[in-house]
Amino acid sequence: MTPASVISVSPDDLADLQSRLRHTRWARQWPSVGWEAGTEQATLRRLVAHWADGFDWPAHERAINALPWHSADIGGTPLNYLRFEGEAPAALPLVLTNGWPSTALELVALAERLAEPSRHGGVAADSFTVIIPALPGFAFSPQRPSHNEQTHELWHTLMTEHLGFTRYAAHGGDLGAGITSRLAQAHPEAVLAIHLLAVAAPPHVEHATLTVEEQAHLDSVEVWIAQEGAYQHQQQTRPLTLAPALSDSPAGLLSWIIEKHRAWSDCGGEISSVFSDDYLLTLASAYWFANSISTSFRPYYEYAAGLTTRVERVDVPTAVAVFPYDLSRPPRSWVERTYNLTRYTSMPRGGHFAPHEQPELLAADLTEFLREFR
Repeated sequence: MTPASVISVSPDDLADLQSRLRHTRWARQWPSVGWEAGTEQATLRRLVAHWADGFDWPAHERAINALPWHSADIGGTPLNYLRFEGEAPAALPLVLTNGWPSTALELVALAERLAEPSRHGGVAADSFTVIIPALPGFAFSPQRPSHNEQTHELWHTLMTEHLGFTRYAAHGGDLGAGITSRLAQAHPEAVLAIHLLAVAAPPHVEHATLTVEEQAHLDSVEVWIAQEGAYQHQQQTRPLTLAPALSDSPAGLLSWIIEKHRAWSDCGGEISSVFSDDYLLTLASAYWFANSISTSFRPYYEYAAGLTTRVERVDVPTAVAVFPYDLSRPPRSWVERTYNLTRYTSMPRGGHFAPHEQPELLAADLTEFLREFR
């Protein structure tokens, strides 16, 4: 069943957003530090002004709703998902999962290349039927189920019972990589192979067995946590202290989102070199109108609280693509401690938002890896 729309914003809600933006109470300026202490106010002010008075939300809403959305009820949890039909009759089913702070929209350019490769320099025989479920609690499936409902089980039920696929492949990055890993761990009978942009750490590691490369990786992770990990610690420990501010102030919400897009992407410090203003404002608008920033924090809190299934061992064939500006770059041997790694690709460029930054590179790596599983 295809819903009429996944997002419908009333004129009153749009006017309320614009009024809030125009009446932003700006923080006192610090001495000029650029982005060193967080979001640069000059960039934020420019984007807020455009969001209030130049951004054509109705046009973007129409474009979002024109995508191939479908809906499902999975055990009482309503899910919206995108389905891109493969151009070949025997297209391989593939479920894609995004991370935070993103939405299913981040995966559209990738899905289009995978579903219709002949339109992007490839061959029809390599096509996939691509399913992109909107993460529960995020913009396009805003209702998140109870703590004991695992997202990977929703995905498996969607793919098998609702869509009728007996075997399928999966890909994910960030939070989506965790969901994809748990999916493969729980259902190796159905998951042919997985492709990841991030990996779970092995549950048990003897320090004496670490290679020099692995120790360097762990050292770099510690540095990243110290310099970049404040958001994660807040969202894992006290998300409901942060949520009211970001749910009440669109400027605050935008600030929280764009700082991550600049810091985690291959943009050379210039966020607009990778993300257009309209891309960022569409993303922020999707979070704002669904009032979903608070519920998007729940996966962080639930994982830290021990409510999420842990990845112990993944035996299905696994590929990992490492982008140079992603949050971490685990070496091959580190991945092999937890996964049945059969492909490891070091990408020449790109960052945390690879499906948007480098959809061609990612589509090519996925296609090459999964060709043998058709």
